[in-house]
Amino acid sequence: MQSLKDEHKENISFTSVRPVNVKVREVTVEVEVRGKGKAGDLEAGGEGRKKCILDGISADFPSGSLCGIMGGSGSGKTTLLNIMAHRTHLVKDLSGSVSYNGSGSLASISHAYVTQMDLLLPTLTVRETLLYAASLRLTSNVSAAERLTLVEEIILELGLKECADTRVGDGASHGGCSGGERRRVSIGVQMLSNPSVLFCDEPTTGLDATSAYHVISTLKSLASKGRTIICTIHQPRHDIFYLFDNILLLSKGYPLFSGPTSEATDWFERLLPGSFSKHLNPADYLIMVAAVDTRSPEAKAATSARLASLAQAWKSESAVRFSEDKADDRSAITDIAPVARSASVFRQIRVLSSRSILTTWRDPMGLTACWSEAILMGVICGLVFLSLGRDLPGIRSRQASLYIACALQPYLILIYETWRLTGPDLAVFDRERGEGVIDVIPWIISRRLSHGILEDIIVPFMFSTIFWFMCGFDADALQFFKFFAAMLINQFIAVSAALFCAGISRDFSLATLVGNLGFTFLSFSSGFFIQPGDMPVYVGWIRWISYCFYTFGALMTNEFTGNYYDCPLGDAATNPNCLQYRGDFILESFTLTPGWYTVPMCALVGFVVFFTIASTSLLQFKKVDVHMAAVYKGKEDEAPALSKEKDKEPIIHSRSNSKLGIDLDLIDIKLTLKKLGIKGKWILRPILRGVNTQFQAGEVNVIMGPSGSGKSSLLNFLSSRLPVSSGYFVTSGTILVDGTKAEPEDLQGLCSLRDPGR
Repeated sequence: MQSLKDEHKENISFTSVRPVNVKVREVTVEVEVRGKGKAGDLEAGGEGRKKCILDGISADFPSGSLCGIMGGSGSGKTTLLNIMAHRTHLVKDLSGSVSYNGSGSLASISHAYVTQMDLLLPTLTVRETLLYAASLRLTSNVSAAERLTLVEEIILELGLKECADTRVGDGASHGGCSGGERRRVSIGVQMLSNPSVLFCDEPTTGLDATSAYHVISTLKSLASKGRTIICTIHQPRHDIFYLFDNILLLSKGYPLFSGPTSEATDWFERLLPGSFSKHLNPADYLIMVAAVDTRSPEAKAATSARLASLAQAWKSESAVRFSEDKADDRSAITDIAPVARSASVFRQIRVLSSRSILTTWRDPMGLTACWSEAILMGVICGLVFLSLGRDLPGIRSRQASLYIACALQPYLILIYETWRLTGPDLAVFDRERGEGVIDVIPWIISRRLSHGILEDIIVPFMFSTIFWFMCGFDADALQFFKFFAAMLINQFIAVSAALFCAGISRDFSLATLVGNLGFTFLSFSSGFFIQPGDMPVYVGWIRWISYCFYTFGALMTNEFTGNYYDCPLGDAATNPNCLQYRGDFILESFTLTPGWYTVPMCALVGFVVFFTIASTSLLQFKKVDVHMAAVYKGKEDEAPALSKEKDKEPIIHSRSNSKLGIDLDLIDIKLTLKKLGIKGKWILRPILRGVNTQFQAGEVNVIMGPSGSGKSSLLNFLSSRLPVSSGYFVTSGTILVDGTKAEPEDLQGLCSLRDPGR
């Protein structure tokens, strides 16, 4: 390992790539709007029925170059990048062409896409994340040693050596990587496939200035080896800006410039003489030129007119620069499948199963929560139905306990599994499947194999054991294992139904709505609330499509078939006055046949098969598309916020006359995270080390520092919003509010905190 570090020379030992030239010609995208824009306004689309979010975009992205797509928020950067990467399956009003070495097929080249959000598994370390990704992406002729070498070089190249054995984390708790480190891990995952074309959506998001420069420098180095790297970027600093070979500038979907970076400022200086100063950051200047000033109606009208003039000037220039192959039908935009995957089905199952077992074992809300739920539910239900009698009230309670077992326990698993799936699990699946790395069936098989070992068998067994013996059911091994078998199949029904719900929607609220509606609909027809024979004929058929009915029927049959209870009038088996104490009579009153166990168990297996096939079909055929640019009502485009700004003016003036704010002084603020280690010893991790500063009222106060320096931790500490973690925080120091000592809790009602993740 040490020799690898010594021999590393800022270059990743990738094999050579096939150079690819990307050409975009007259790409236009229109979407329906919900209101009308201002007539003649640059943002408005015709009569207001449609809005053009990309209008006639033409650009060249040659091989061996690092290209940037710049523009303000809502300018269409990500939309254009997604079109070039063929990630907009749901776009209908799309025209123009994108070619890759003259072909419109993206599948003909090796490519990768770095999303703006870091879709990673939080419980894996950085090295493990890259190793698992390498196992799925690299061809089978690459040995394990070669994969490890490549991963280590990427770790060094991206500056991840210090956190290589740190869990990725999700930003919600301490102990994981910082936001900048997670971003570099996302880029490293895509670098593993050695792509000819690399699409990066805001690759510097969440990075400090130094890390951002390092990442873009790495991309520049990769581009120099023949790759085409296309990035969207909002407003890079001066030295990052000049690392780009070509720039495409967008404003409200209109192209304003596309060409070499060195020519950008000269182009606008010719159109707007005297607008550029050498003391300005060129990127700041370009964003300023492309922006609409909405501070007043007059300013908005002036800047909109200026942008219309700039857009028209570039349209004329673009017709000359990109006149060749303007209408090449071969390169028309089509919906192309991802490139062929490297891993076989069996390799996918093996790698995904190993990864899933590791993440499940480490997830504090995974394995521990499932086992705890089974134990607690078993104990609680066992206490409610503790030592059931064999008299008439005991018989009624046995029926209720069996319904609770077949309905409530699987319901909790259904909701919990839906919550887990709509988190990082399906997000990572969608990313990897969209990249052509994995298939649906291997992913489902690996999930069931890994969870089956750790959860799907153990959880129902724990619940069944505790519940059965606390309730006082017969100590008969055959009866117990029949009960456990029904609960086991119910567990598989719950998790497969949860996958079906999450397949319908990745949003937890909508997915659980589907699950709750289905469960409520089916549980009412289980035969417990109203006996099947008493159901109206027009709803009686529902029980035949209800897994709750079959489970309840199997459990009832298992308990009451051939069983006799304590009749106070004599022997229940022979006394005709003790019918209601005979198990077979009880079953017949529920319209159940004694010994009716095999049929409902087979039906339950059928439900598992049905939900598995249905969820597989949803994941296979329902495409999860990236979001297009947001479209707002036209009236909102007319800057209604102007009136709000005017309303604020008296408050602003009053602040100049009287002080409304407070000064905040921090004296020797220390923050330490104390966690209990695996060996039972407390581990101390310093977060803040003696911070001394003053935040003055009436001024903009900035907390700066690289990723992981404690910026967000200091803000969270001051607002009493430190995240909940597996340990606890130890704090010290003094906070002065206008010279008066205060606690962080005292500031909670005086401040607000904007969460960047919302």
